[in-house]
Amino acid sequence: MMAPMPDMRSDPEDRRQMLRMRTACLVEGGTLILLLFVAVPLKHFAGFPDAVKAMGPIHGFAFLTYLWMLIRMVSAGGWSQGETIKLFAAALLPFGAFFSARTLTRRAALASTR
Repeated sequence: MMAPMPDMRSDPEDRRQMLRMRTACLVEGGTLILLLFVAVPLKHFAGFPDAVKAMGPIHGFAFLTYLWMLIRMVSAGGWSQGETIKLFAAALLPFGAFFSARTLTRRAALASTR
């Protein structure tokens, strides 16, 4: 059972912010997967180091954008420390973004029904 949500503004902007955050989350997770499972093997097994040189900065930018958006969203209120840590930790794990995206989708749906 899901715990009740803390006080959270219920305007449509909250929902839009969570959906933007979900998009950033999926982009960050996708670039991490491409970096780890495509670019790094290309570098080590195919002798193509340019793949990591190209994908590394793209993922770095996506990761920093995700962190910036996470800080903005959490500072707006309504997120527990545990949820914040989970959203951050998931960004460090391959495929973790998909779990975060599900959380953000649920919260956006709840925000739209308030």
